[in-house]
Amino acid sequence: MSYASTDNIDLGLLDEIDAAFSTVTTPSAFNADTEPGTVVQGVIAEVQLRQSRDYNTGEPAVWPDGKPKNEVVVTVETDEGARNVYIPTWGRSKSWLSEAVGKAGAQKVSEVLRPGSQFAARFEGRREAVTKRGEEYSYREYTYRFPAAPVPVTLPPDDPFYD
Repeated sequence: MSYASTDNIDLGLLDEIDAAFSTVTTPSAFNADTEPGTVVQGVIAEVQLRQSRDYNTGEPAVWPDGKPKNEVVVTVETDEGARNVYIPTWGRSKSWLSEAVGKAGAQKVSEVLRPGSQFAARFEGRREAVTKRGEEYSYREYTYRFPAAPVPVTLPPDDPFYD
C-alpha cells in the first residue's frame, strides 16, 4: 500500500499500527483479587476483537483445529479511569453476552456493544463445574448489562405531532 496520495489512506490500518506501538495500557476491570459483586460500568470507549491468550503459556490461544480463540475487549470509561472487560466469544461468556443483548431489546451484539453506549459488567464469583469426562474445574461468572434499546414510535402522517 502506498501513501503517496491521501485518497488511498486506510485509517483503520493506521489505527492498528498506532495501537501496536502504543505504550499505554488499560488495566483490566477484574483481576484475581476482585470480590464477587464488583460492578464496572460506564460509557464504552472502544471495542476490539482479538485473539485470546492461553492462561498458562501466554501464547495465542487456538482451538484443536488450529482456529484462533477470539475475545471481545471492551474498554469502559469509569469514574476510576478506563478499564478493559474481556469477554470470550465462546461458551458461557458468549451466552451471558447474548442474554444481555436480548434483554436490551437488540437483535445483534453490534447494536449495543459499540463506542458511546452504556455498559455494565458484574463479577458474580467463582463457580465449580465438571466436564463431560468427569474433570473438575472452576470458572468466573459474569453478568453483562446494556440499557434497553429505545422503542421506535411510529405516528401516522396526519398526527398533530408532525405539525
